[in-house]
Amino acid sequence: MPDKPDQILVEQSQAGYSEAFGLLAKKYQRKVYEIAYRFTQNVDEASDLSQEVFIKAYRALPNFESSSKFYTWLYRIAYNAGIDYTRRRKNRPEHLFPDEFPNDQQLLHPRVTDDQVVSTTEASEIQDQIKQAIEKLPLRQRQVFVLRYYQDLPLREIGDILGLRIGTVKAQLFNSIRKLRQLLADYVQA
Repeated sequence: MPDKPDQILVEQSQAGYSEAFGLLAKKYQRKVYEIAYRFTQNVDEASDLSQEVFIKAYRALPNFESSSKFYTWLYRIAYNAGIDYTRRRKNRPEHLFPDEFPNDQQLLHPRVTDDQVVSTTEASEIQDQIKQAIEKLPLRQRQVFVLRYYQDLPLREIGDILGLRIGTVKAQLFNSIRKLRQLLADYVQA
């Protein structure tokens, strides 16, 4: 069955066909999860937040106007839910005891060679450095960079989401890349 365009699925959902919204949710579940994970940094909480986003989107669907793209609208809901999550997290006490068991990614198979361990460790270190460098970017640059390279959105859609002109989006993207090169100079070859 070929993919139906978002607009048709939205119209069907607004007409009461919940299966159409299910197709939209399935299509965008990974992207919404990635947004949620950027806020939560926790697999379970990102999953919960993703569900919350789709519930909010389903309830707000009657108010969706076809003048914007569905994913742009859904992204705004996910981003706002992430901001709300961050505010809630600041107001709750931290756990007294850290997790005592490593997550599945930290468990190594017994037949893993030393070279694989070194390679995995190096890749993990680089990923951590990239994540830290992205967090050091000014907010607007970070938003543009993440939308472009983690969400794979076109520049025009990024501008729509953030309320920026395309020239501003290009400038923010250029500056974010330049800043990341500086922050990751030890890992980047010129």
